[in-house]
Amino acid sequence: MALGLLALEAAARLTQQFWGGRKEAGEQLHYIEYDPLLGWRKRPGARVRYRRREYTADVAINSHGLRDVERDYPAPPGTLRVLALGDSFVEGYSVPFEECVSRVLEKTLASRGCRAQVLNGGTLGYSTDQEYLFYQSEGAKYSPQIVVLFFYYNDVIYNDRPEFFGAPKPMLERMDGHLGLREFPVRHREAPRLGRHSRRRHEPPPPGRSALLSWVRDRLWLGAPSVHDWLARWGLWSPMPKMPIRTEMRVYQRQPPPQVEHAWLTTSSILEALAKEAESHGARLLTVGVPARFEVDDASWRVEQALHDLDEADWDRGQVQRRLVDAGRSAGFPVLDLTASLRAGSHFWAPAYHKYDGHWTAVGHAIAAREVAGFLTQRGWLAGCAASSK
Repeated sequence: MALGLLALEAAARLTQQFWGGRKEAGEQLHYIEYDPLLGWRKRPGARVRYRRREYTADVAINSHGLRDVERDYPAPPGTLRVLALGDSFVEGYSVPFEECVSRVLEKTLASRGCRAQVLNGGTLGYSTDQEYLFYQSEGAKYSPQIVVLFFYYNDVIYNDRPEFFGAPKPMLERMDGHLGLREFPVRHREAPRLGRHSRRRHEPPPPGRSALLSWVRDRLWLGAPSVHDWLARWGLWSPMPKMPIRTEMRVYQRQPPPQVEHAWLTTSSILEALAKEAESHGARLLTVGVPARFEVDDASWRVEQALHDLDEADWDRGQVQRRLVDAGRSAGFPVLDLTASLRAGSHFWAPAYHKYDGHWTAVGHAIAAREVAGFLTQRGWLAGCAASSK
């Protein structure tokens, strides 16, 4: 038994040495720059490598500031153009470019006989207001016939705030019946580490003296918080801390506070404006609801409950997706909820989300691309594309 434990300890130490130390390293600073309209943008021609404990991925930015292959503004003749808008889920820095949702969607459409280009318009940290402004100022130049907006729950609150984790950003408000910028240009401040989202505060504490014990603690922290705290009473480690509830998390409350309701009003106005803007350019808008990991994974939800001492009766994991569907119904654009598909397609041996990072794995990107392709096919939005490719 002693020899077995020593062997496991050695294996855990090797794992910790080669992968455990790969955490946030400010990679965003190497390719993000100030933008007077959007707050920040990706620098054309920049390159950086992410080396995290769960993945290694290279990010290369093309001459137009997209994480994509080179694309001309005019589309090749007979080619359907699809523009994907979103935050870090769409930019996809947690996977190689060929596994990003936009790239996989393009390949999926090609396999169905559709000659299409799917442009990756995602930028880490963006909320819906910045995606709307990006479409107005840059995305529309590509003349996409379909705009696919990927919506994450923290978009609601940050659509109603002038900063994102210390980074100044634009803020839209209604002026004379239309949306306008409260301030232009956006304040210029040295770019913070935009990838340092609040979910990283949920990581277990640094490793202790025993790498094996730390490995067990981490797995229990992320998957079985009640067992983690039961063992903490025996002195193996400290119990999970009780953390204050983040404002962006309150969008899941059954009775949200007034500031969340106001943020939803702002968000609905931005979504409606984006739908009208797309229509004015002859494009259709599809909004895709990107569920948080805890919406899909029950173990992750238990961690949230333990960390924030949440009462199940006061919270509703499906509330954001339902309100997004309601906003789409009111403004006249369809909404695709990925929750059920990601839940069904995620397995222990092939999860859809990274455990520490919280973004999609290649599995998650593939599921999202498959569902979007299926939706576009079912709605008949690819009819012209299929005909032109024959």
